Amino acid sequence: MVLSQEQRSGLWQAKLRSIARDHFGRDGGVGHAVPWGAAIDTDGAWTASLEVAPERSFGQALVLAARHNATSLDLVVEENPGAVARRASLFNPSPSVWRIQGKTLTLAETETPVPIEPADLEPHIQALLALDDVDVIVEHGAIIGECLGLEVARVTGAGAEQRLDVGVGAYDQGAFAVINPGMTPVESLAEVVAQVLTHRRADALTHPINRLVRERWVRSVLLADPSLIGLTQLEVVEPIQQRVGIKDIAAASALGKTAANELVLVACTVGIDLDAVPAAVDLAERHQAARIMIVLPDRDRHAVVQAVAAQSRRPIEFVTAPEPWPS
Repeated sequence: MVLSQEQRSGLWQAKLRSIARDHFGRDGGVGHAVPWGAAIDTDGAWTASLEVAPERSFGQALVLAARHNATSLDLVVEENPGAVARRASLFNPSPSVWRIQGKTLTLAETETPVPIEPADLEPHIQALLALDDVDVIVEHGAIIGECLGLEVARVTGAGAEQRLDVGVGAYDQGAFAVINPGMTPVESLAEVVAQVLTHRRADALTHPINRLVRERWVRSVLLADPSLIGLTQLEVVEPIQQRVGIKDIAAASALGKTAANELVLVACTVGIDLDAVPAAVDLAERHQAARIMIVLPDRDRHAVVQAVAAQSRRPIEFVTAPEPWPS
């Protein structure tokens, strides 16, 4: 039987109440309905379970605790507790992260993700991606061609079987090849890039192409001119969590340097992404950046997000993002 969201939430809440009572001595308390699990406030001491996408839900739990001025936060995690513990350790105060196995709770130990190495790029594929206005991005072993932050091509296979799939995202790449069987890869990529450039500019009419992955569009602008945010150089770094597709919301990050050779982690975000700060802090730790810049439109600079950023052990600065899309 498939449970409704309401039924799942009820089960999560009941399970968490049992854990709060038996393991933390917290009886009663006020339950809070959240889409990612369950949360209970017991006189300022918060207990929460991360049931859905725990790494991303961690940021939402931090926001919830900050909004209610929690005195403590205990997070109960079954899936990927080590990743959540790693993120939690980068904040002060640090939430306690508990691994649950059956009815047993133990403090979770931090785990470090292992990067995935991409296949070697074959010379003929490399030549295809050398087109003007195409940036080559490597993420979690995938080699992607982007135009103004939007995926227009993806390398698949290795060695003699390696090929370039052209189109905006995976679905379009499959459809484009079927609809245009007679076009060479060079012609196909040039055609898709031309379409993207037509729509992805400030004076264009509103179109799905200029609404997608705007955070990566912002990053592409900064990569072209790092001085816009006071840096002398900037290069793309892959996120710790792999994106599912072009509609997946995730901060677009880069690593830059100042004139004084200070290493800075830059995270571009547009709209409400409560994972942006934890993801940036996590990435800054991986690359040992001295500080973090969160680049976003002024309208998205919410007080509760700034409150979470203030808890980061690394200094975070909020910087106004350029907005190259139609207003």
